[in-house]
Formats: sequence, structure tokens, C-alpha cells
Amino acid sequence: MKKLIADSGSTKTDWSFVDESGNVVMSCKTEGINPIHMQDADVLHVLCDELVLTEQPQEVFFYGSGVTEAAAPRMRSLLQQAFPEARIEVASDMLGAARALFGNKPGIACILGTGSNSCLYDGKRIVMNTPPLGYILGDEGSGAVLGKLFLNGILKGTLSANIKNKYLKWSGLDYPSIINKVYREPLANRFLASICPFISEQIAESVKYENGSDELAEVMALYRMVLESFTQFYNNNIAAYVRYIQMSMEDLSLLESGVKAWDNTLGGVPPIGFVGSIAHYFKAPLVNIFEDEHHLQIAQILQAPMAGLIKYHAN
Repeated sequence: MKKLIADSGSTKTDWSFVDESGNVVMSCKTEGINPIHMQDADVLHVLCDELVLTEQPQEVFFYGSGVTEAAAPRMRSLLQQAFPEARIEVASDMLGAARALFGNKPGIACILGTGSNSCLYDGKRIVMNTPPLGYILGDEGSGAVLGKLFLNGILKGTLSANIKNKYLKWSGLDYPSIINKVYREPLANRFLASICPFISEQIAESVKYENGSDELAEVMALYRMVLESFTQFYNNNIAAYVRYIQMSMEDLSLLESGVKAWDNTLGGVPPIGFVGSIAHYFKAPLVNIFEDEHHLQIAQILQAPMAGLIKYHAN
């Protein structure tokens, strides 16, 4: 069957049209679709005007960051209006990440992009999901939080003056403009996340510096900042899944009343996988924290989930 697959965030939506043989015949991007923040007419404008297809799909699979349990029926209805002959399936971007990473096998799926999220996936559904809480209360390990930590460091002096001056030159910003972007302009989380390419570039430069040099020490301070944020992501989000599985296998009495135990036929703690630009560009510290320190197996790290979703829906 001809399938249309969408991976949608608030900023953009990636679309892929897949034919009966599983070949991608069309890929494109449109404005992001978030049913929580958009009116019906705005969503339909994207679906009917921005998205241009040469033929109609028989199935539509839509994964979106705003697709909560409450918003899913409305999003499904809007897609049905745009594609009246198609079978429609709507799900969260978190389930999309889990399917892209693990298919029909169990795993701990993580999103590390502008924001962060995670879940324990049994190969069919999300069993547990620690609430991410956004970049003010949570989103540990995300681009927004890394950007916040970086600005705190350069402006309070815990990161070097040299790193600060490099960033100000790279960004073309000064102290008043930074404060304005964070506190007065909209979408501060995106601005904070936009700092991460600079952080990644500086860490990559470390291979050029001699051991014991000031330059290497400055870069290693950035690396430790990333490590600490990934440690918080593990402690505040992933550790709960590990404890739940261990209690399910060792002592069911430790589980809260009414909580269904992990299916022991699936084995112990499953592999972990990551989707998102932050995971892609900061692979080394991810391995340090999740494999070297916490002994989890990283199944794969995907910059974007679409290739995995195409593979999942081809089966």
C-alpha cells in the first residue's frame, strides 16, 4: 500500500511518501504541525496547501510532538479531512522515536534535541514515560539546557574568558542581546539550543591542543558540562526504568500498588537508543555516561527518526 509518513515538530514536518515496494518516491518538509498550538484552519493549510502530492496515500502515519492523548482525535480528524480515502494512524513523537529505534523489540528510547524525552518501550507500546517538564523544570541533556548551562558559565565566569570571547564573536551577540533573547523574545528554548553547534565545534577542536595546555583545559570544561547534563538526564529520567525492571524481576513487592510488572519474557534491562541532533553531535559523552558508567548498551543513535520509521512501516 502507498504510505505517507510524517515526523512533525513545532518548527517543521518531515514527510516521506513510500510506494508498495517500500521505496521512497517523495520526501519534503513543511511547516511544523502542533495541534496543541494551532487552529484547525492552520493545520489544514499545511496539509492541503503546503504539502503537495502527485497521488493520494492509502495509509497515513503521523507522529507529532503535540500529539497527546487528548489532542490525537482532533489531529486524526484533520488528517482524515485532508486524506478522506486513507487509513489514518496518529501517535506521539515519542512512540515514533521508539519505533524508529527498536521496531518491534523492547528498548529505552530517548529524544535529545531542542528538548528531551524518554520512554520504556516493550516493542508494542510505551510502558513508562518520565515527564520531561520542559527546559525550565526539566529537559536534562537537551539543547536548550546545554545552552542555558553554557551561558551561565560564560556570564558568571565558571567557563573561561577565552571561550566567552570566542562565542560572542561566533554569535555576533553581546550581554544585552543575550538577555533580550532569553527573557524578552519568543522561543527562548530554540535560541538556547542554537548555541550547541558552537559547543560541539569547540569540543571537536580538542584534538589540536597539547596535553596540559590552557586551551585543552578550557575545552574539557565544556566536555564536563555536557557529561554533567547527560548524567542528570540518566538520573532524573532513565534510572526509573532500570529500577522498575530490576524490581519486576527481583521483588514484585517493591512495585507500587497497581503497577503492572515488566514482562520478564522480554529479558532484563533492554538496550537504549537516541534520536535527535544533540545525541548525534555529542555521541562521545553519551557513550561515556550510558555505556561506560551505567553499563547500558546503546543500540543506535539517529539524527532523525524518518529512516527508522520507513523501515518500521515497510514490515
